[in-house]
Amino acid sequence: MSSAVPYCFPTSKWRNQVPEHRKAIAPAIPPSLLKRANLLAAEHKELSSQIQNEYDGNIAKRIGELAPISRALEEWEAANKSITELQDLLQDPATDPELRSLAAEEIAQSSSSLPTHLATLQSTLLPPDPFASLPCLLEIRPGAGGSEATLFVADLLRMYQAYCKRHSLRSTLVKLDTEPTLKTEGINEAILEIDTPASYDLLKCEAGVHRVQRVPATETQGRTHTSAASVLVLPSFPDHDNDDGSAETGTDDPTSDFYLNPSDVRTDVMRARGAGGQHVNTTDSAIRLTHIPTNTVVSIQDMRSQHKNRQKAWRVLRSKIAAARREARDEEQARLRVNVIGVARMGRGDKIRTYNWGQQRVTDHRSGVTVSRLGDVLEGGESLDTVMGSVRDWMREREVEALVADEEAEARRAGKGKGK
Repeated sequence: MSSAVPYCFPTSKWRNQVPEHRKAIAPAIPPSLLKRANLLAAEHKELSSQIQNEYDGNIAKRIGELAPISRALEEWEAANKSITELQDLLQDPATDPELRSLAAEEIAQSSSSLPTHLATLQSTLLPPDPFASLPCLLEIRPGAGGSEATLFVADLLRMYQAYCKRHSLRSTLVKLDTEPTLKTEGINEAILEIDTPASYDLLKCEAGVHRVQRVPATETQGRTHTSAASVLVLPSFPDHDNDDGSAETGTDDPTSDFYLNPSDVRTDVMRARGAGGQHVNTTDSAIRLTHIPTNTVVSIQDMRSQHKNRQKAWRVLRSKIAAARREARDEEQARLRVNVIGVARMGRGDKIRTYNWGQQRVTDHRSGVTVSRLGDVLEGGESLDTVMGSVRDWMREREVEALVADEEAEARRAGKGKGK
């Protein structure tokens, strides 16, 4: 897992609102977030007192949801209070020199822990990702760049497989579509299933367009070419599918993002095509599913069994539709934020990372982090952990900004309502 650097808000307008005695040492917290934390902590205290008299399952559940927020707020306030008291001790002319020296050391130690306390508090306030605990599917496809892009897909697939192996994440290659006419090891499409719980939360930072800059093997004049590949990270339900795509874990619930009405899905059975294999072009084992309302198509032919291909195809189709539904909601929220308060989001079509062979570096364009160990990144090593960890921090910062924007917009609406 990532050893994320604790997050600290750099925004000066929030820092200016920190009390004078804390400005030198305390990372700033937006006032709207602090107000939200205090309200939820107060609710936790009231419910905890209420349940002492009479047990209620719903109240107990709510207490469990609020407990991390209350605990994080207490730890953050305790750290700030300790530093304030130590500063007062330092400013007191009557303080013994030896005691003054000890107080200075304790201030330095306590101050270094404040960003961690703040990051924890902010994380507890963020709405949970409904897909965070799920396994995931990684879909990798070539973009601009022709055969060189298909080679880059192969590089990325090996990188993620090595990453999963190093982190003991169970991974299975669900689909591998190569182009038999190419004289290279290029890949037209690869789908890697990581069925370890919470792998979606770990890998969702990889979604987007990855760009490569290098001299292709076929280039005779040594010119650097730029190619691209797209990575799509889909949440996956770890279930046992029926032939119609329903499952025992709730995907037959019409309110679920993973729900698909079988009547909306057209199934085509065909002979497997491609290079090699006794079952290719001899048996009707390949399955193509088309979700008619969205025209989303999934084709699977990797297994000799039509039944297993059908199960895989349903799983991939459900994951794609669930991700599309979630993304549609996120885009609508982002559109409202841009129109009202100017907070935008980065989508799956944005260029997120560049792999430069000539300079042996990898740069992520979201977090701004650059590492100069390209080989270690492509081997799924610690350098890839560094890049991914920086992106998770960046994503959390954007989520906090969006939450602050929503809270401030709600406060403005409430203020206008009172003024009428």
